[in-house]
Amino acid sequence: MTTEREMKKSSSESPPLSFSSLPYDVILNCLARVSRIHYPTLSLVSKDLRSLITSTELDTTRSNIGKTESFSYVCLDINKNSPNPSWFTLSPNPKQHLKFQPITSFPYAHPKSSTVCSFGSEIYLIGGFINETRSNRVFILDCRCHQWRRLPEMRLSRVNAAADVIDGNLYVIGGSESNNIEDWGEVYDLKTQTWKPLLPRALDHTNHMRVVQGSLVMSGKVYNMDGLELELKKNLLLVEIKMNMLCLISVSHGNLIWRDPVEGSKWRKVKLIWRDQNKNLESPYSYFRNRMSVFVTNSGGGRRSVMLWWKTSVYVRRGGWEIPKTAISCAEVSFERRSLRELWGFVEWYKNVFLLEGRDSDPDFFLHSAFVTH
Repeated sequence: MTTEREMKKSSSESPPLSFSSLPYDVILNCLARVSRIHYPTLSLVSKDLRSLITSTELDTTRSNIGKTESFSYVCLDINKNSPNPSWFTLSPNPKQHLKFQPITSFPYAHPKSSTVCSFGSEIYLIGGFINETRSNRVFILDCRCHQWRRLPEMRLSRVNAAADVIDGNLYVIGGSESNNIEDWGEVYDLKTQTWKPLLPRALDHTNHMRVVQGSLVMSGKVYNMDGLELELKKNLLLVEIKMNMLCLISVSHGNLIWRDPVEGSKWRKVKLIWRDQNKNLESPYSYFRNRMSVFVTNSGGGRRSVMLWWKTSVYVRRGGWEIPKTAISCAEVSFERRSLRELWGFVEWYKNVFLLEGRDSDPDFFLHSAFVTH
């Protein structure tokens, strides 16, 4: 007869249950409650776990329990010793997490003057120059596991093209050397995985595309149109302040400026204030003026807010010495239209996210940005 002591001894010697021994639904529910920022690390544990992390079942479970998150991804040219720029992601709660997270290096020669757009949990890197030659390659970054893969090549090589995902299709317009109207654009069906030509008359897929006179708008970016030629207007975004209310947002001499795209009004300065009024800080503009460079990009809050990015010189104390460094900083700004002539901007948060050794005044460090929500 087994004594109580023997039963306890037998129980204590039993091997602990492993995570993989749990029922599938339990594992799925547990993973769905973990922030996606930890998924790339978890995907290295085993092939089974990596397969689960990239599964549609996990996406569905997260959606059902309200655990979707928004992430900011940026591509920065900050390593002068490397021919490839670096990709980073910012945590879904920037008020708590203060730094960039580096992600998997791009496994090929990184194209210059390429185009980036996003859809769901994926970021598309389209065309560009590779060794000074136009490219027709398209790459996808799966943000669930931070793995790159290639799509079928485009019909034509393109540089600085306009791109967006609309109704489940990837539209790529302009950027080729061809003058044929049949080569003006092309569309990729994500289901059939095939490219087809896109003619200009098929343009009006959204109300935003032609809202700026003489321009094309895709992914919030504004492109000048001259016949079949497109030219990206840098640091200019079309932002949806609220339903069916659009504003053009830009930066000029350290000021955030805006105008109504429909009325064609003149550019006006955004009235910028801190969202947290208890902060004993200077005017937000004092942080942006006279910086080395300022960029404006769409925010993870949809197109109703923007991100500002800039460089500035800082000193870090080390062993009694003040070491010069370069800080990369960012801030999120949301908007509220107070009147026909007044737009208020609220700085939701601001922080330094990366430190570079020494002083780096290169103004072209910011290459791409994208936001994914999944």
